[in-house]
Amino acid sequence: MAANAAKVALITGGGSGMGLAVARHLASKGWRLSIADMNSERGKSAAEETRGIFTRTDVTKYNDQATVFQKTREAYGQIDFVYANAGIVDTAPFYAPQAELPPPPLPLLCQDVCLTGVVYASYLAMHYMRQNPSKGGNIIMTSSAAGIYASPALPVYTGAKHGVVGFMRSLAPMLAKDNIRVNCTMPGAVRTNLCDEETWNAFPAEQFTKTSDIVSAIEKILKDESITGKAVEISKDKIYFREQHEFCDEAQRQTMGAAGDGAF
Repeated sequence: MAANAAKVALITGGGSGMGLAVARHLASKGWRLSIADMNSERGKSAAEETRGIFTRTDVTKYNDQATVFQKTREAYGQIDFVYANAGIVDTAPFYAPQAELPPPPLPLLCQDVCLTGVVYASYLAMHYMRQNPSKGGNIIMTSSAAGIYASPALPVYTGAKHGVVGFMRSLAPMLAKDNIRVNCTMPGAVRTNLCDEETWNAFPAEQFTKTSDIVSAIEKILKDESITGKAVEISKDKIYFREQHEFCDEAQRQTMGAAGDGAF
């Protein structure tokens, strides 16, 4: 299996919104694209536009993601960049009163897409990037401004996006030894098909972050090899690197760093 000279990107949720915007940008720079999306119509269209390949993928299912990774490597010989981007918002009204006790189970599809899907993509990326002709690559996860701030209207989404930030920060120092850089982006409100028009119209129009702003942030991360382990907040056209909270004391620092010293 010969490696392709062009770099290869695998994008989950690549059929629309931020994923599609990044795919278009990379294609214009000569990258080879692998689009993974639940929506076959949008995904196929994105792949045709970017001269890439498409795989219908439910990111909550490990075997679906494993299939798209293997298909991508077989097609292109390597995977240089994984954009773990697929996401949805809460699918059920968390606070709604229920007529009976115990209440019915809470659907957790949002958590599974936004967090489990990112974990699966990153786990697979690690293993495939270790097998690249030149070992290494880039993983960028999509979190949200809700990954560091409370968003009371979307508690499950907020919890999942907080999880992405913690997962990224834990992964980055461990994968550095494999020449794999790991970061996450935390956009503000981006007007995509994540929500319906009525929901988006509740936001001040002038406060939206554009998909072009996301593309600029992704490009910056990919180009600057010093950027790893960073939570990159994007508010409109401004980028902020958000640092982890300071440790309360040295004992806590040592405890939290124990896994990196081989304790697990």
